[in-house]
Amino acid sequence: MLELAGVCRSFGGVVALEPTTLAVVPGEILGLVGENGAGKSTLIRLISGVLSPDHGEISWQGRGVELDSPRRAIDLGIATIHQELEYCGHLTVAENMLLGERWPRRWGGRIDWEAMRAEAGRRLLRAGCEVAADVEFSRLTAVEKQLVAIATALARDARLLILDEPTASLAAPDARRLIDHLKTIRDSGVAIIYVSHRLDEVLELSDRIAVLRDGELVHLAEAEALDGPDLVREMVGRPLQQVFPRTRDDSSTGDGPSSTTGNVLLRVQNLSRNGMFEGVSLDVQAGEVVGLAGLVGAGRSELARAIYGLYRPDSGTMELLGQPWQPKSPWDALEAGLVYLPEERKRHGLVADHDVSSTLAIGIRDRLTRWGLVREAEQRRRVTGMISAYDIRCSGPGQLVGTLSGGNQQKALLARWLERDPRVLILDEPTRGVDVGAKAEIHSVVDRLAAAGHGVLLISSDLPEVVGMSDRVLVMSRGSLVAECHGETQTEREVLQAAAGLAPVSREAEGC
Repeated sequence: MLELAGVCRSFGGVVALEPTTLAVVPGEILGLVGENGAGKSTLIRLISGVLSPDHGEISWQGRGVELDSPRRAIDLGIATIHQELEYCGHLTVAENMLLGERWPRRWGGRIDWEAMRAEAGRRLLRAGCEVAADVEFSRLTAVEKQLVAIATALARDARLLILDEPTASLAAPDARRLIDHLKTIRDSGVAIIYVSHRLDEVLELSDRIAVLRDGELVHLAEAEALDGPDLVREMVGRPLQQVFPRTRDDSSTGDGPSSTTGNVLLRVQNLSRNGMFEGVSLDVQAGEVVGLAGLVGAGRSELARAIYGLYRPDSGTMELLGQPWQPKSPWDALEAGLVYLPEERKRHGLVADHDVSSTLAIGIRDRLTRWGLVREAEQRRRVTGMISAYDIRCSGPGQLVGTLSGGNQQKALLARWLERDPRVLILDEPTRGVDVGAKAEIHSVVDRLAAAGHGVLLISSDLPEVVGMSDRVLVMSRGSLVAECHGETQTEREVLQAAAGLAPVSREAEGC
């Protein structure tokens, strides 16, 4: 169906994709994996017509083609569904599905809304998508948005779907629903290129797996011949010795102040906000990583924002470092030693057209100024130190942060706030959309922070991560805290059961 022969691409003398030869056949799922910066995005853009290759040939259905625009790729039957979906939230599902097409008209040129909804409904039905055509798109769940995007592509006769991190923002049950749907699509003869950092999904779903490393296709094999360690080794060029490092122990967590486990840094009691969360009580001790698990919509992020000062709770009390805590703004939190890394780093954490230097320095700008002027030499010194300490891979401090890989963007965001030396950190999905190498680095940073006596509240939908990294796991469901699991007793199965409302409510130290 699709054949690439010696396709390559460079940017300003820097090779992004070495000459690559690859084929995709009808009715197969080709898994595409690699660290951030490995060349996956470049390859996707070449296939989808966003970029043109410097050299090499692309063939479609046995004939050479020039994919000189996304429209050309779509017309041929190649559809790309990106991690961050592009849609008009205020329009209905039907209106979004028919964007770019000629809408049905009544006599006199008026839009025939009934006919539009009927046509969208037929397309959804053919794709096996059980979503109402007249619902406002913004009201759909994350998995429903993905399913509608797939249905839209199939309705336009797509024969090759390219899915970029489709489950990155999905909880486990929704991810399972999407995966099952993709298997059905594959069985209908449609080819799929599946790009994901979730290696368990790639191994389950793929017929073959291609591994990119440093812009080069280094491995291509049948999925059944590979396992997780094999993929990791091919992706990073080395085995990851420990997925969830732990240098801290139960007796001592560092040499700094409040370094002994048991000193409560953050305490929340009966905190409520109407429509978001209700009666939540928790504490985070020095030297401890407390996991906060739950399905999408459980209220975890909303709780974090209330603690940080973005939302004002309706009732309940909080304490930070032993003092009553009633933040009026996030700046109060920063001044008090509390930082928050948001779930959506591109929307709420970074300014894409700022360079790396200003992105890193903004977190300590108040400490870099004297008499209202920035001390440029001191800023350069601090920024250079952060780039080195957190291994932020960039061409230099002047590179735009929006052009960094997802993992390096997250490390930049983490470095920005850690430079303030906070006592308590709230990390909301810190490894979402990052490759296995960057994920391991972030895990190591979290472990070192706890070992040094900091308190960490870790929000994650990645069950192995939240269980493996945490000393305790708190589980939220529908805005309430429903279970608490401790130490060796906590398992992924128990956490998922509690999150789905399948386990009895328990807050005892023995576990779920």
